[in-house]
Amino acid sequence: MNQYQKTTEKKKQAIVQAALRLFKDKGFKETSIKSIAEAAEVSPVSIYNYFGSKDNLVALCVNDLFEEIAQQAEDILNSNLDFKTKLDHAFALCQEKMSQQISEYFQDKLVKEPTFSTLLAKAITAKKRDIYRAYIKLGKEEGVIAEDLSTELILNVMDALNGMGNQLAHSDNLETEVEQIHQIFLYGILGKKKS
Repeated sequence: MNQYQKTTEKKKQAIVQAALRLFKDKGFKETSIKSIAEAAEVSPVSIYNYFGSKDNLVALCVNDLFEEIAQQAEDILNSNLDFKTKLDHAFALCQEKMSQQISEYFQDKLVKEPTFSTLLAKAITAKKRDIYRAYIKLGKEEGVIAEDLSTELILNVMDALNGMGNQLAHSDNLETEVEQIHQIFLYGILGKKKS
């Protein structure tokens, strides 16, 4: 990476960090491109050039927040565990740790802002799809997932099940219900496949 690229990356990271801070403190709606630029010590034009809009910054903020989780998912994927155990751990990681990270970082009022909430959900789904895509690829390579199944269709089913998990967020039996969603995804409603 040359000096120009290093400077550009440093500016982008400063913008993302400033956006995260301001979204958390002031809310999405009340945070302007101008205030992000001032906090990051860049011009507003730089933000538009690098990211296009304030909305696009949300996905990058999510990526930044979930960097450690993505690394943990990769570590699980590369571990010596059997595929089903890897997948179980990945599901738990994505469901629990991502929700925990969001609730720890953002105030309820920010998460309930309709625009921010929609952008956040979209960014989280994209991040989960990146993680799951690698697992599906490995599952197909190991012969655990049928090769003729479309990866995109599998991801769409997972998105639907994740949506159900999100609707259960305030349930008293959340952990049990999420486990049951995973069970349905892996084995269907007829129960565990017989070997």
